[in-house]
Amino acid sequence: MSALRGPHQCLAAGSSVAEMIFRFLQSRCQAAGGNLSAADLESARSQFLNSFPNAFNFFDTINQRCMEASASAAPALLGQEALLGTLLLACSQKAARSAFDLQVVRFGDVWLNQCFGGIAQYIRQNICPTADERLFKVYGRVAMKLGAKLAIADILKEDATRAVLRECLTPLVAADAQDALGAPLSDVVSLHIATVRGIPKPDISKVTEQQMRSFLAKLPPQVLLALSGSGSTPSIVG
Repeated sequence: MSALRGPHQCLAAGSSVAEMIFRFLQSRCQAAGGNLSAADLESARSQFLNSFPNAFNFFDTINQRCMEASASAAPALLGQEALLGTLLLACSQKAARSAFDLQVVRFGDVWLNQCFGGIAQYIRQNICPTADERLFKVYGRVAMKLGAKLAIADILKEDATRAVLRECLTPLVAADAQDALGAPLSDVVSLHIATVRGIPKPDISKVTEQQMRSFLAKLPPQVLLALSGSGSTPSIVG
């Protein structure tokens, strides 16, 4: 069983059930001499299964209900609101742990997920508003193949994933990123952290502009390695 919480298990289960239904229909149509040919059913099966990656919201909702029913405390690293941040963290974890060491030591990996939730929010608003939709489709395709065995590295291996992440991260690894994005990015991230942690005033869990500038300075070589396919993908600890 995968340690990752997310709708990939629901997608895989739905795919398996659909395959069983269409195999049953094929056998029944052949036995009864029905009007639907094997080619007709295969076309319907293919169209139906190909629609699954576009139904991310549906499977994510099912997963959330299952997690609530089972009282699971596992972090939703691949949920609808978390997928982009999780993949960004996988590409830049070393730089983040170094630049934000004060918060990571005090608050742990949960804080890192919250921090990258803020970075993802900035990217949605200012760099790549279509990132979520495009990544959901890739995730859906991989989930249907791997199900509970899916790992973050499997999503990052996909060319389509790398293309989206390059688009998202290019401004963050530009030569002028520290000066151009240090302040606005730290503001958005701190606001996101404050919101999810319920903090109404300045707090050590928020990030400073200097910390963000340090993160942006350390980021380029790690992103290059992570998206080149020549290095291993860091694990994400929930």
